[in-house]
Amino acid sequence: MSEPVEFESATQSRCSVCGSLLDEEDLFCANCGTEAPGKQEPRTRSAAPSLVAFECQSCGAAMSYSAREQALRCPFCGSVKLLEQPRQRTLAPELVVPFQINPSQAQQALLKWLSQGFWRPGDLTQQAQLIKIMPVYLPYWVFEARVHTYWTADTSCTPAGARADWYPISGENQGEYRNLLVGASGALSQEETQALCPFDLAKAVPPNKVDFSAVSVEPFALPRRHARPQARQSLEQLEYQACTALVPGRARNVHVNVLVTGMSSRPVLLPVWIMAYRYRDRVYRFLVNGQTGRCTGTAPISWWKVTLAGAFVALVLVALGALGWALAQ
Repeated sequence: MSEPVEFESATQSRCSVCGSLLDEEDLFCANCGTEAPGKQEPRTRSAAPSLVAFECQSCGAAMSYSAREQALRCPFCGSVKLLEQPRQRTLAPELVVPFQINPSQAQQALLKWLSQGFWRPGDLTQQAQLIKIMPVYLPYWVFEARVHTYWTADTSCTPAGARADWYPISGENQGEYRNLLVGASGALSQEETQALCPFDLAKAVPPNKVDFSAVSVEPFALPRRHARPQARQSLEQLEYQACTALVPGRARNVHVNVLVTGMSSRPVLLPVWIMAYRYRDRVYRFLVNGQTGRCTGTAPISWWKVTLAGAFVALVLVALGALGWALAQ
């Protein structure tokens, strides 16, 4: 019988200068560059459900299934080419958000989504065939941090008597951000994992309160040290928006210099319904937030509609050109 996947808890310390969390493999603080302390103590294992690890030979996705699962298919691409992996350990989540959306609601979301969009084939809803629907716990990093931002910009509110249309101003902004999510999936893109957000993390529970026997679990593919730059980029975008709102009137040339302090993160598992459907011998993916019902996915394009629209635009341009030439005579 296959060995179960084991969860592994990471040992961390904090930077002595800025207080950001450090992983055991960090040589320097990713936030301020301070040299990290010496080697940490070995990691400790935590209890794990009876899961068996597989790797999809078609798309390369790694996942863990219940040992009782039958007729396995990859939830990401619908392939049955799954290779069982030897016993392994994966990072233990601190929290898990339970499923609130049931399979029937997830399929209804797919049908509604397929019927939307002008550029999709007209028979998509009738011809699309659902290959697999599966509940999957996807890995995410949840970041929080404090920021102090110095910003500069041009405002349209110029002083009385000024001849220019724009006037330079500057300022500072302080903020604190919580529950900033960065997807750690190895099979889904960052665009897909972000499109499923937000999740209500207030409803999260400890892992020992969740029944993993009927779901798949994708291990953490994105290490914390690689997730931190993405979290920092998100913080800078949020601060750009916040500082732009501080500019009176219209704003242009907004620049922000963000100082991040006290950045910390936690590994969590979030619920997602993953569906693979087939349309004309091609497989597409559809995702549903298992808590809120928010959805995203890929769909075929009706190229005859694209061609017709292109021809119409070309015809309009020719007509406008002819009209301009006639008026010029």
